[in-house]
Amino acid sequence: MMRAARKVDLSNLRRCTELVTLNLANNMLEELDLSPLSDSQTLVEIRLENNHLPSLDLWPLSSCKALTRLNLTQNRLPALDVTPVLTNSYILLDSSVVISSDNILRYIFSTNELAERLLLIRSDRAPWTAPPVLMWVSYETLAKKMGWSAIRERIFVVLDRITKNDWYSIQRGLLIGFGMEELAGFDGDPSKLLEHTDESMDYETARRVIFDSAVELLDEQITNNGPTLFLDAEAMKETRASKLIVKIVEARKREIENATVLTKGSTSLMNSLWLTHYGYRILEALGVGMRHFGVAIEGIKQSLGEIGLSLKTLEVDSLEAVDVEDSVVCTQSMRNFVFNQIEKAYL
Repeated sequence: MMRAARKVDLSNLRRCTELVTLNLANNMLEELDLSPLSDSQTLVEIRLENNHLPSLDLWPLSSCKALTRLNLTQNRLPALDVTPVLTNSYILLDSSVVISSDNILRYIFSTNELAERLLLIRSDRAPWTAPPVLMWVSYETLAKKMGWSAIRERIFVVLDRITKNDWYSIQRGLLIGFGMEELAGFDGDPSKLLEHTDESMDYETARRVIFDSAVELLDEQITNNGPTLFLDAEAMKETRASKLIVKIVEARKREIENATVLTKGSTSLMNSLWLTHYGYRILEALGVGMRHFGVAIEGIKQSLGEIGLSLKTLEVDSLEAVDVEDSVVCTQSMRNFVFNQIEKAYL
């Protein structure tokens, strides 16, 4: 009778160039170093269910881009950091595990998408029906455990895995993770925020550099009629970002003055208004969706009038047939984020 293993050395798998599945299920593993798998470009599935693992470091798997499925159920894991595998893998876990991720990924997936990626199993082996709850870890918290060089590497691991459609969601998570929520409205390549950092910096120096980069990028964005949505001018007053405030105020007026809401009878198309600062705040307060049926447009005009702004409307025969240029120049990535936010899709 073959005895269950408590420890396995995976070193020989470095030479395995066509490894597809690693199955170490139903053993008594108490520790496992996944580092030998770090260069595998063919590994699709890892099965580690029914072991005794008290901890597991998934970061060696960050370069395994073919990996799509991990089964880690029935172990002794009190907590697990899923950052390195969350963007491309489906993970089976016991519902008792405290799941964490770096804050950069906070807005990548909707609640429903997370429920599909993190498949939780109860102790009685029944599926977990509630949405998964993740602990989103700030970079200040990480800085207490590791140096800037390691944090920077973690960020670039994530940036290497995303597409342009993820950019806006990523910058939100990244800047909020650094405690810069007032600046988290950059609509561009998030790697530019780290362009002037290097591995030799300490955390506080790197954070200052990222802050200054964000300010300069936002300055350029606003100058080019880009969005001001989610920028907190009030919080900028006592910071180096205060130089943006006048531009933000002027841009927000311009956003409304140049906006046109299409209407057909009692139906109004609100998409473009949602992309503006004042439009977003008023529509959110009124509980109006992207397409509204009713007389809310008059209430919106009245609310804008109270702050000295007027909104143009255009009556059309078909809301779909008329293409009106938005008053804000923004990416599809930002649109996706805003419309998901409207639907309250995020945890």
